[in-house]
Amino acid sequence: MKKHIGIIVLAVLAVGLCLGFLSIKTEKKSSMEKQGAGMAFGDMMNQLSQNMSLWNRMSPDEKKQSVDAVVAVYKNRDNIAILNSADFYVTKINETLVNNASVANLDIMTMLRILAVMEYDYYNGQNKDELALKILGEKAFAENQTRRQANAQI
Repeated sequence: MKKHIGIIVLAVLAVGLCLGFLSIKTEKKSSMEKQGAGMAFGDMMNQLSQNMSLWNRMSPDEKKQSVDAVVAVYKNRDNIAILNSADFYVTKINETLVNNASVANLDIMTMLRILAVMEYDYYNGQNKDELALKILGEKAFAENQTRRQANAQI
């Protein structure tokens, strides 16, 4: 398990380097950004690979970067596409953590996968309904279908 987490962290770091997330910024950060996690990107992602307890202390930019990194890992490692924006998933994660504090025990990869499946935005070649049923279970699948139908009517 620890080896798997280490591989994920290394993959996230590699993707982060490729995307320039770890580049040094010369502009001054706003006071809101300074109130973020205050840790190196790799340390932040290592913590998020364990659970989401750090999430609420992160700045909006840190949250967006972490979601972008996870989406890139899914794309590069598993050939999975997640098409909604990082901002979309930051909002979804924020809402989920407020509405159900127990999900803070999930790691960011699992959290994002579940949310993407719920939004039918997890493109891995499987049928969306079958995948959602498999990942969410019968009860949560039915609740998600009701939620999606209600949102479609708005």
